[in-house]
Amino acid sequence: MTEVKTYALRYPLQTPFANSRLWNEARSACLVEIETDAGITGWGEATHMPARAALVAHVIGQDPFDRERIWNGLNAFGWGDIAAISAVDIALWDIAGKALELPVHKLIGGACREKIPAYASGLFKKQLPDNVAALRDEARGYVEAGFTAVKMKIGFGAESDVENVRAVREAIGSQTLFAVDANCAYDVGTALDVGYRIADQDLYWYEEPVAPDEIEGYREIRQKLPMRIAGGEQLQGRWAFRDVIQQRCLDIVQPDICIAGGFSECLKVQAMASANRVRVLPHMWGTAIRLAATLHWQATIPDYPEGIEPEPSLFEFDMTENRLRTELVREPIRAVDGQVAVPQGPGLGIEIDREVLAKYAV
Repeated sequence: MTEVKTYALRYPLQTPFANSRLWNEARSACLVEIETDAGITGWGEATHMPARAALVAHVIGQDPFDRERIWNGLNAFGWGDIAAISAVDIALWDIAGKALELPVHKLIGGACREKIPAYASGLFKKQLPDNVAALRDEARGYVEAGFTAVKMKIGFGAESDVENVRAVREAIGSQTLFAVDANCAYDVGTALDVGYRIADQDLYWYEEPVAPDEIEGYREIRQKLPMRIAGGEQLQGRWAFRDVIQQRCLDIVQPDICIAGGFSECLKVQAMASANRVRVLPHMWGTAIRLAATLHWQATIPDYPEGIEPEPSLFEFDMTENRLRTELVREPIRAVDGQVAVPQGPGLGIEIDREVLAKYAV
């Protein structure tokens, strides 16, 4: 490898929206570009900006195919954190795929599916006179667009959450899968209270009811509530997932490929989950790079449990405004009739639009 470049991007939102933790007024991203002496470039994404000097010291001059050694070297050095290492790892797999003229999913086991059924991930809080009516309309729009599953944000107070959940379930009907995401808004007692009160709404899963380090809390919630419990998007590295998976704190574990450690580490987490019979449905929230990387990985995850009519491998398709997702690549990845096609080009199968990259660089 001959060069490493880092980019900080920011896109100001036209309409701010909130989860339970904060108001989003812009979408931001941190990208890594790695060049090789063969003229091949790989792209990765992190949740925050890696230190370029450390990257140069540990990547330049190395063979991009030595992914495991590079990953372990960066982690042993204590450089940044695993979320930042994720960007390097994704870029190395992108390079490998381009060098071999194969999509990444071919390199990590082969796709189990060419298209993945998606759930519409949206339904945030907005600054509107009637937020409940807006949620109903938005949810109906997703069903009309062909989505068979939707996810809504909760965590805005028990009374508001219960009202919103009931309104959206009424809007989407009984045949649409419905998940809710609290983004760690509650303590265990409140999480249980809200869970009991919305249990009659046939929820497919209840995501991140409490903080990610609340292992005992997750286990208690899972034991007491009837719906599936999901989480894990904030966990970094196999060590953070170990107890959560082995102690069966979650029905669905949701690693984020740009936080958990890239392809290399997510494959280890996936193997751990498989050994403990815990379902894996990756988290996705970012640019077109993260979108493509997640598609490649999720395409290779076997159905669990296997059967003639397995549970759907639902892909998180971000429906919020984000031009870093819709404009950053020359051929945007879209959901069509509730399905997302897995990229088939070499590497990640995407081409970065450098004019857009420059437009949103900060």
